[in-house]
Amino acid sequence: LPAMAQDGHEGHDHSAHDHSQHGGEPELIITPITPNELKAGEENEVILFIQDKEAKPVDVSQFEVVHTQPVHLLIIEPGLNDYHHEHPVQKATGQYAFSFTPQTACSYRMWVDVKLKGSYQHYIPVELKGVEDCKEPIDKTVNLEASSQGYDFKLELEGDLKAGEAVFANMSIAKDGKPVDFLEPVMGAFAHMVGFYEDYQSIAHIHPMGKELAEDTERGGPTLRFHIEPEQTGYLKLFAQVQIDGKQVFAPFGIDLR
Repeated sequence: LPAMAQDGHEGHDHSAHDHSQHGGEPELIITPITPNELKAGEENEVILFIQDKEAKPVDVSQFEVVHTQPVHLLIIEPGLNDYHHEHPVQKATGQYAFSFTPQTACSYRMWVDVKLKGSYQHYIPVELKGVEDCKEPIDKTVNLEASSQGYDFKLELEGDLKAGEAVFANMSIAKDGKPVDFLEPVMGAFAHMVGFYEDYQSIAHIHPMGKELAEDTERGGPTLRFHIEPEQTGYLKLFAQVQIDGKQVFAPFGIDLR
């Protein structure tokens, strides 16, 4: 699967990636073994069974740690509104548990972001069944400004964002009109961005430029610089994730790619 663009992290391959479920044969078989159906508005514990191509359970020690975690889960429903980024914990060999609270009764799709040692990074789609089969059209609102939990986010593009072309983007964060310069590290960076295309098949995973953060005491902001190179036309829902005062804050942007 192709890398979108280098994002400038020093000493690490912290690339931005654009991934679909197409490509080579998956190296892993991932099966949700609980629950049967997600419950909207309630905390659901989900257990995933991860096996290799020979159907042997995969131990967490077989994964490389990427952005401080061996397994990342990027979860969203078909309307592209309720996004969750989770990290499961291995309970037994091959069994990985996490909890999340879906805000809709829809089924959710989860991309399991993993890298087996000595192999490539993979984004493997897995369905989590909901009570409803949701087929409402996506709200394709285009917005480069968003407010979340009292914080104001603004995304400024240094050029037209087109499929197949790279552009720099600067994201700034303010509260009550004052710049926020106390962002805390989250997964080794001051922000992460995950994008979902309207085809509900492909994702973009983008990290800010700069070296990986080594200390939890480091602080950043108010402006972070990203290198974005989308590979598809159409609508892209992009979620920025930062950490402030120990809490995760997510801000949604909407982009129309020509």
